[in-house]
Amino acid sequence: MEQATLLKIAKLRTLAARHGKSFDVVQFAANRTFARETLSALMDTADPDLLVAGLELMDALGMTASSEGTRPALLAADPKTKAEAPKTDARYVGRLR
Repeated sequence: MEQATLLKIAKLRTLAARHGKSFDVVQFAANRTFARETLSALMDTADPDLLVAGLELMDALGMTASSEGTRPALLAADPKTKAEAPKTDARYVGRLR
């Protein structure tokens, strides 16, 4: 894990502790499921500093919708988009010699 990401985790931990919502930093760094659940619980606040720190950390860990690729998956599930999408198996692929 990069040092910048670790610093963001430390910042989030400090802000969360100020609001009485502390968490285990080692487990947060090692367990992605725990990190996602912890961020979900921490983001349920009205404090803008805590929200921004959580969003920055989510982006750094690749937990945002754009980084996980959920947007293209949603488009592929739409029947209108599915009909318009070109079929990859119908294309001609030449041989390399």
